[in-house]
Amino acid sequence: MLRVIIVDDEAPARRYLRRLLDARTDVRVVGEAATRDAATGLVQREMPDAMFLDVDLVQGSGFDLLRGLGRAPAVAFVTAHADHAARAFDVAAVDYLLKPVSAQRLDDTLARLHQAKAAASTEACLVVRGRHGTRQIRAATVAAAVAQGDYVRLHCADGPAELVHSTLTGLAPRLPAPPFLRISRSVIVNLDHVDALAGNGGGRGEVRFRHAAVPLELGMTAFLRLRRALAARGA
Repeated sequence: MLRVIIVDDEAPARRYLRRLLDARTDVRVVGEAATRDAATGLVQREMPDAMFLDVDLVQGSGFDLLRGLGRAPAVAFVTAHADHAARAFDVAAVDYLLKPVSAQRLDDTLARLHQAKAAASTEACLVVRGRHGTRQIRAATVAAAVAQGDYVRLHCADGPAELVHSTLTGLAPRLPAPPFLRISRSVIVNLDHVDALAGNGGGRGEVRFRHAAVPLELGMTAFLRLRRALAARGA
């Protein structure tokens, strides 16, 4: 499921695009925004896979929004102006759509966005320093990252947990979000690897992962945050 947001300062344009997207079974619109500030908050809160973004906003432009985000989701510009296309691809936009968007043209864009999501989750790699020297770990194989002082324990899907010399804050920017979600100050979870959640009735819960990753015990606040995130993405 591709989770997307729509950012456009014109309500009719948002409604039109949302109708096209709601007709799809492989897309879920998780929010809309009309201003740059509202869009920034929406991205930080929902961590969408992709964003349909107008060039002209009430506060500045879509390009201003991207500069302020740091790490942005995949972007497809949707605009009435053809003259910004070159600049859009300079910021690595996946596509550039002219209004009004046809359903067939939108299908092409969504196919590209699905490909971008798959590439981001499978190709991102971490170069980490552990007990046995420096090595490269594919981010897609990491089920969870847990802070332990000056180290981070990586719960790996393809083998035993790996203790690496890093802080969680330093590691977090290298973990693509989504599917990674920071559910507490000390824990980041890869939502794609979650198999099941289990509460133990004692104010704590457990997350179990697919494959060989070691289960992880969570405090109740983190456990509930993870459960909400999984419910929101239809897991």
